[in-house]
Amino acid sequence: MKHRVVLASLAALASLATASAADLYKWTDEKGQVHYTSSSPEAARKPQQIDPANPSNATALPTQAAANGAANAPGVLFILDASGSMKAKIDNREKIVIAKEVMSNLLRDLPATIRVGLEVYGHHTKGDCNDIEVMAPVGQVDKTALIQRVQTIDPKGMTPITQALQVAAEQLKTAEQETTVVLVSDGEETCKGDPCAAVGSLVQQGVKLKVHVVGFDVAKKEQQQLICIAKAGNGKYFTANNAEQLKDALTEVKQEVVKKIETPPKKPEVTISQKVIKVQRPEIGTIEIKNNMTGSVEILDQQTGEKKASFCNGCGSNTQVPPGTYKLKFHNFTIDGIELTGGEKKVVDANTVSGIIEIKNNMTDSVEILDQQTGEKKASFCNGCGSNTQVPPGTYKLKFHNFTIDGIELTGGEKKVVDANTVSGIIEIKNFTDRGSLVQILDQQTSEEKADFCYGCGSNTQVAPGTYKLKYPNFTVENIVVEAGQNVVIE
Repeated sequence: MKHRVVLASLAALASLATASAADLYKWTDEKGQVHYTSSSPEAARKPQQIDPANPSNATALPTQAAANGAANAPGVLFILDASGSMKAKIDNREKIVIAKEVMSNLLRDLPATIRVGLEVYGHHTKGDCNDIEVMAPVGQVDKTALIQRVQTIDPKGMTPITQALQVAAEQLKTAEQETTVVLVSDGEETCKGDPCAAVGSLVQQGVKLKVHVVGFDVAKKEQQQLICIAKAGNGKYFTANNAEQLKDALTEVKQEVVKKIETPPKKPEVTISQKVIKVQRPEIGTIEIKNNMTGSVEILDQQTGEKKASFCNGCGSNTQVPPGTYKLKFHNFTIDGIELTGGEKKVVDANTVSGIIEIKNNMTDSVEILDQQTGEKKASFCNGCGSNTQVPPGTYKLKFHNFTIDGIELTGGEKKVVDANTVSGIIEIKNFTDRGSLVQILDQQTSEEKADFCYGCGSNTQVAPGTYKLKYPNFTVENIVVEAGQNVVIE
C-alpha cells in the first residue's frame, strides 16, 4: 500500500513525536474511534506501536536502543523528482525510465552497512504541491522490495523541492551522524518555495546533513537555483545530460558515503583540566535589519570582510556585535559603512537603499535583471520561485526568454511593476502534434530565430511585438503580425 506524506499529518503528530518511538501507541476505544497516544490506555485493546511519520502503518517499531544504534551510522537519503516533466525523453527514452534504472542499480550496489532512504514527489496527482511520499525512511531497508516500488513510479505532477527538503529534515533531526541527501531533479521549484533559503535555514538550525544535487537534463537558465541548494547544503552540484552521466554522478556520491563507513573518524584522546580565566566583556551593540525581501543578510567587518553575524527573516537571528564599522551583504546588493557604538541599536531599513522589481505575466522560465550599462546580472525572477528581486536604485534591463525590456528606472523604496503584456505578445500554435519536430518562430525580415514551439514541451512563445514567419517542418507561414498584449492563435 502507498502512503502519501502530507505535511499537515506531521504537524498533527508533533506532540507525539517528542516521546520515544517505542512509547507511541495506536488503539481503538469502545465506540470504534482510533486514538494515537504516548502511553498505553488502562482499558483498551492491546496497543500497536506506530511510526509518527507514517501513522497508518501500524507495525511494531524498533526498540529505542536499536533506533539509537541506527541513528549513529552514516546514511544517504535520495529525493527523486517524479514531476510531469520527467516523462520527456533523452535518446528516445523517458527520463524517469533512465532514473529508475540507475537508482535501482545503485540501491543493489550499496553495502548493507549503509542506512538508506528514498523520498519521491510529483508521482500521484497533477497540480498537487503536497504530493510527497517517503517510500523508505532512512535506515536498514529491504532493497528488493524498495526497488520494486521504484519501478511503479509514474510522473504526473509538480516540483515541490522546498517541502520535500522539509520532509527530509523531519527524518534527520535526531541523527547523530551527518546524513547525505541527494536530490535528483530535472528543473526548478514550481510550488512557490525557496529551497535554497530552506536548506540554509536547516544547516543553521544544526540539522546534520550534506545536500548534493544532480541536475538531470536541466536547462542552463534553471541551474542557478539547484546550484544554490547544493552550495547552501555544503554539497556538490552535478550536471547529468544522459544516462551515463547520471550513473557517474550517483556513483561518486555512493563512493563518498561508503568512505564514511570504511574510515570512521577517530575520537581523539582528551585530557580534561580546568582553568579559570576572567575576561572583561566588551560592550556590544545590535544591528536590526528591516524590509529584507528574502534570504539571509551577512554582517561583515568593513575592512577585513570577516563575517561577524547573519540575519534572516523569522529566524530569531542574533545580530549583536562589538562596536565597529560593518557592511551588510544582502542577496543582491551590499550596504557599506554601518557605524555601531557600544550599547547602540542601529536600525537599517533596506528600503532606503533599494527597490523591488515585480514582474507580471511572464509566460515561463526565468527573467534576468541586468545592469543597463554593464550588462552585469543583479537578480533573477521565475514564476512561483519566491524570487528575490530587491536591487539598488539604478537603471536595469530585463532579459526574458525571447526578448529584452530596456530602461527600467528604479529609485530607493520604490516597487516597480513590469507587465510583460505591455511589451510582448504570444503566438499560440494549434493542431501541430508532431512530437519529434519543432516550429521555429523567425523574424520576418532577418530570419533570426526568436522562439520555437514543440508539442507537449510547455514551449515559451512570448515574443516582442513585430512581424514573424513560422517555419514548420514542411512549409512556412509568412507575415504573422504580433502586437503588445495580443494572443495570436495559429491553427
